[in-house]
Amino acid sequence: MVIKKKEIKKTASLEAIDHVINKGGSTTLESETKEESSNAEVRFTLRIPFKLIKKIDEARKVRDIKISRNHWILEVISKAVK
Repeated sequence: MVIKKKEIKKTASLEAIDHVINKGGSTTLESETKEESSNAEVRFTLRIPFKLIKKIDEARKVRDIKISRNHWILEVISKAVK
């Protein structure tokens, strides 16, 4: 069995540590402002009763052009908000 001397890890210099500390980042408030200003999608779970889903699917079938359930719901929400 070969025995090796334990390697000593080099610690970061004070300059490197100060650089990491001082480079900064965005605060929570800044992050929220960025999210609000962009047109990014927000994903969340929506629980819809089964009976309502059946009605939504029936309304989708009536259309000439097939669209996804998600798209149909977004259209309805958009019309309701306007």
